[in-house]
Amino acid sequence: MRRGKRGAWLAAGATVLVIALAIGIWFVVRATVSRREALMRTAADAAGVALRDARAEDAMHWAPGELATAEQATREALTRQRVQQVRAWPIPDAASVVDAWSVAARAARAAAQAARTRHAAEASSATEEIARARDAVNAAEQVASTIYLGPDRRLLATAHTALDQSRAYQRGGDLAAAAAHARTAAALAGEAQDRASERAARFADAGTLARWQRWERDTIAWSKREGRAAIVVVKDDHQMTLYVRGEPVRRYHVELGFNWIVDKQREGDGATPEGRYRIVSRIDHAGAELYRALLIDYPNAEDRQRFGRGRRDGGIPAGARIGGLIEIHGGGGRGRDWTNGCVAVTNAEIDDLFRRVGVGTPVTIVGSDSHGPIAEFYDRRQHETADRRP
Repeated sequence: MRRGKRGAWLAAGATVLVIALAIGIWFVVRATVSRREALMRTAADAAGVALRDARAEDAMHWAPGELATAEQATREALTRQRVQQVRAWPIPDAASVVDAWSVAARAARAAAQAARTRHAAEASSATEEIARARDAVNAAEQVASTIYLGPDRRLLATAHTALDQSRAYQRGGDLAAAAAHARTAAALAGEAQDRASERAARFADAGTLARWQRWERDTIAWSKREGRAAIVVVKDDHQMTLYVRGEPVRRYHVELGFNWIVDKQREGDGATPEGRYRIVSRIDHAGAELYRALLIDYPNAEDRQRFGRGRRDGGIPAGARIGGLIEIHGGGGRGRDWTNGCVAVTNAEIDDLFRRVGVGTPVTIVGSDSHGPIAEFYDRRQHETADRRP
């Protein structure tokens, strides 16, 4: 009897021990599972944050290849985690899952970094393109303030529009469009300068310059020989010099025709003529705007011959007229070229000229008497164009 009770007690104790051991094992397993699930969850969360950051950096646009790699690594890590969660053995292989999530997180961070780097590079490039375009447009505007562009002025107007659009695209974040419009603005501004350079070419021509210098020397020599007054107007300097007995006695700043850069060809072209002329009339009351005037004999014989050749060659329209009424008159001092071809000085200066010169006084008008700023602009533009060629 005692043996039976003792056996029962032993059996009961063994059962309790087994149960206790099982409970202990369950707690250990549960703790291990929880710890490993926490590790996998933490790794998955970190990879998810990294992937969201990459998308927030617009990696879809800036780093599509790197983002696709990160998304593929994320799918692989999620698949590996799910395999561990559904298999029969309760304790997951967390290390392999955590490694997979780490790979995904690194790929996502690489995508975000690539997106930031490329975005910053394109933003910097767009800023540089806009700065170059702004400088090109400003340079073209400065040239246009000196050299009349006529219909080619529309190139500069379009360049301004393209520059404004590039800045708007930059503010909106479309950097590729911003850079493209900036390049368009710079190209248009460059084309406007090229057109101006074409008009300036003759100022750098050695033969043309030599002819102008000869005209000036002959006029000064006549003044010295005859002991009388003579006038020389140098267009690119905007300077008129009064010579008496071959010596300069006074210089005047002059304002010219709005299209002074070219030699006058016909009526209405806004150009101040170049040649050797004489004063043919003194006009004491030229109107409120012009005050007083000294009329010169444009067109002279040479002008008429050149006009005739232009008509025959087709360079001058058939219905065009040669024009006339070119004067040295008052009303100047405006700080810009505004006449239709005349030479303007201030009213006080025309009063001074009236006291010094009269009918018959030679007036020689040249484009330049040296390799001056217009010629230098032409040379510089030629060098810049050559540097741009492939």
